[in-house]
Amino acid sequence: MNFDWEKHLEKAIKTLSNKLNISIKNKILFFEALTHKSFLYYYPSYPYNHNERLEFLGDAILEFLVSLHLYKKYPKFQEGDLTLIRASLINRDKLSEVASNLELENLILKGRNINERGLKTVLSNTLEALVGAIFLDNDLQTVEKFVITNILKDLEEIIEKRLYKDPKSALQEISQEKFKILPKYVVLKEEGPPHQKKFTIGVYLNEKLISVGEGHSKQEAELDAASKALKKINIAKVKI
Repeated sequence: MNFDWEKHLEKAIKTLSNKLNISIKNKILFFEALTHKSFLYYYPSYPYNHNERLEFLGDAILEFLVSLHLYKKYPKFQEGDLTLIRASLINRDKLSEVASNLELENLILKGRNINERGLKTVLSNTLEALVGAIFLDNDLQTVEKFVITNILKDLEEIIEKRLYKDPKSALQEISQEKFKILPKYVVLKEEGPPHQKKFTIGVYLNEKLISVGEGHSKQEAELDAASKALKKINIAKVKI
């Protein structure tokens, strides 16, 4: 396979340094952070490690920094709410969204034929690995700045709109409070082979379709539909 990964990595490092406004001293750390293990299947002679070790470290650092920030900023919140808020900030979907905003997909070395669901995992894991690399190459203060800028930027909105709660629980709470009714979930479509099902589910309030969600399980599709419904209710007045 004719692919100049050395040139790709050198360009990726420069892009990262400019995008994140950080000084990169140990390039190898970032080469590894940007390498998914699937790439090594196609290039077995590739000289660097894949990013799972850095991901392990970055995951721990990320959880610590977010926990510390929440603990200091919200002294009246109890453990349960703090845990839910933290989960809403560093779950796979949220981290993959941050990684997409940073355009990491264009920088990662990965194998071919990774589906959309797999790509989300690759992106979120790479972001965690990047956190680990930034820490080892710089210091905790530099990582904290990165986390505040890129991961905590939606924190106020998440708390104000109660998006940190389980979307279905939050929607039920708000719909009872605002409309005195409970949401109803209906399967609108079910397609795909048994091992790769795709569900489309609508959430209704008083027989009115509010939003539609998709997922590889009914639960995942319901959560997606509830999350979208919450945004609609919070952004505009929904008449029921």
